[in-house]
Amino acid sequence: MARLVLALAATAAAWAPLRRPAGLRALPMTKATNAEWQAACDKGVVSFYDFGVRLGEAAESKAVATTGSASFSAPYAAKETAKYVLSTAIQYKLIMAALAGIDKVAKLPKPAVWLLFAFLSLRSRVVSLLDNSRPNREAQKGKATPSDVKRPAWTPPGIAFPFIWLTITGLRAYAAQMAYAGALRAPALDALVLHLCIGDTWNCITNVERRLGVSMVGCLAVWGSVFRAVRAFAVSPAPKAAYVLAPSLAWISVACVLTASIWNLNGRPPVYPAAGDGDSADLRIKYLLQMEATSIRGGK
Repeated sequence: MARLVLALAATAAAWAPLRRPAGLRALPMTKATNAEWQAACDKGVVSFYDFGVRLGEAAESKAVATTGSASFSAPYAAKETAKYVLSTAIQYKLIMAALAGIDKVAKLPKPAVWLLFAFLSLRSRVVSLLDNSRPNREAQKGKATPSDVKRPAWTPPGIAFPFIWLTITGLRAYAAQMAYAGALRAPALDALVLHLCIGDTWNCITNVERRLGVSMVGCLAVWGSVFRAVRAFAVSPAPKAAYVLAPSLAWISVACVLTASIWNLNGRPPVYPAAGDGDSADLRIKYLLQMEATSIRGGK
């Protein structure tokens, strides 16, 4: 547990000094009024940074009114990073406690291990304190991202993502089944669970908070966690399980390139959690054991 907290804290510390390049801090403004911007942001249509200005600050609002543009360096929100670390750590600890409890009661047959890890791959978010709503594909008209988010031409169609993730789910579960040697608390399986927990936090950042810059950095954390899991499976009782899990690493690599491309195409918003950006999802007990979260930005 201490190693988990230290690793996540190190990632958090890396965010602090990051700031947008000076040339990107001044973005062209539109003729929309501050009230119109506020309404659009409250509805989740745009980010508070999409127009290059933090709403609610009188000094900057005045500057926008007189000059038509704004330049700022958004302050780092340490509490947002602490939220991500805390939520991930609690989720990981709860799942580990559940697996340890199962070990004390019985030795599972291998098919049951497959079912357990298939369920965790699909629904590990039921023990997350963050809103983990998934994208509404119908509202996005089949696109991989909301209509107001620019994406590269090579982005897979939205309908492809469920099939890709279902395939990844099956492979994760099979790799876990192969590596299972009578105990669910084993280094390889622990690494896989940590990967799932980091992935759930990343989903909240990406789909609920829609922090494109933080999502790009978070994807690297997801990539690192699955890389660590593949290595752990390589030295497990079933080394070949690493090859079964390897496609997850390949897919997350593609996801990281896609996330970085989307960040670049959408004005390069801050790559760290910024204070007052209006996109924060709260930590809430009510999300525990919620099997199906469907309300995007429900954490508001």
